[in-house]
Amino acid sequence: MEGNVEMNIKLIASGLAVLSVVLFFDNGQLAWIVVRASGYVAILLMVVSMAVGIVSSTKSAKRQVHSADIFEAHRISGYLTLVALVIHGMGLLADNYINIGFKEILVPGASPYRPIPVGIGVIAAYMAVAVTFSFDLKNRLGLTLWRWVHMLSFPLLVFSLVHGILAGTDTPTLASQMFYYACGITVLSMTFYRILSPRRRPATRKPLPVGRAIEPES
Repeated sequence: MEGNVEMNIKLIASGLAVLSVVLFFDNGQLAWIVVRASGYVAILLMVVSMAVGIVSSTKSAKRQVHSADIFEAHRISGYLTLVALVIHGMGLLADNYINIGFKEILVPGASPYRPIPVGIGVIAAYMAVAVTFSFDLKNRLGLTLWRWVHMLSFPLLVFSLVHGILAGTDTPTLASQMFYYACGITVLSMTFYRILSPRRRPATRKPLPVGRAIEPES
């Protein structure tokens, strides 16, 4: 398992390196496509990760799918979201039209291009980093703090949708509007499903009847 993870990390790093070289020599058109495509993919992966996480806490999910498989799908989709966000940032750096540098993609409100929507996107990126890395820090954070960090997923999606709608140049198109509506409705529906469904409980041993002694094993 560790070998596969290591290989996947190397493949992703190699792909990002190749993409950075291509974007460096691009005249701007490819960068714009990369920015928009990676933005949509990042939001889609957020929705997938949230949907899996929401469903995983229900009894029906426990009966149908192994808990470890659900958690791994939840975790992997979260890390893939970060990969899409890195590609999104690389595309912004290579885009000659908006002229954004490292400061503008790291500091909220520093962008000369639509500073408020872009700043909201920067904050969303930081929340995505916190939520994603909390997967592997659950034991260190403790269950209570881990849950609070994970609850950032909801404002994260809201911020991402607001960023995409207000900062995106293709928001007026019907396809973009349908995409944003579909993402929001999906998470909202899954949240209501989670509220109305019985919560998954950890297995507990049944207590012995009063006065009954434990029989020694032969």
